[in-house]
Amino acid sequence: MENTNNNITQPIIETFESIIWSDFPGAPEIKYVDVEGSITSAGPFIARVKLPAGCKAALHAHKAPFSERNVVISGVMYLGIGSEYDESKGIALGAGAVAVIPPGVKHYSWNDEETVIHVHGEGPWIPTVN
Repeated sequence: MENTNNNITQPIIETFESIIWSDFPGAPEIKYVDVEGSITSAGPFIARVKLPAGCKAALHAHKAPFSERNVVISGVMYLGIGSEYDESKGIALGAGAVAVIPPGVKHYSWNDEETVIHVHGEGPWIPTVN
């Protein structure tokens, strides 16, 4: 269920059964759905992102005002912080785990199994690859 109007007048209820996944911009193997707002527009958003098994996000950072706020819904996402991609320094984030990454902080992630995360923040959600 997508709602791109930031002036909410009706409840938004999203269930996994109702999700219609779309290809993530620039990475069609990753799927997402805008729940509120839009990841590609200015303003607040809530999105669900489905990462396929074996997915790797290269070392990158985000520009202000975007702080990446993730909650793992299912699966395990591994997260690394630092100036080099090094899986030995990653932290395993299982269902229910939360990670908040401020603008400008270099980070990377990967997962071995299909993983679904909840992401919210101020859009647009555009990484800067380093």
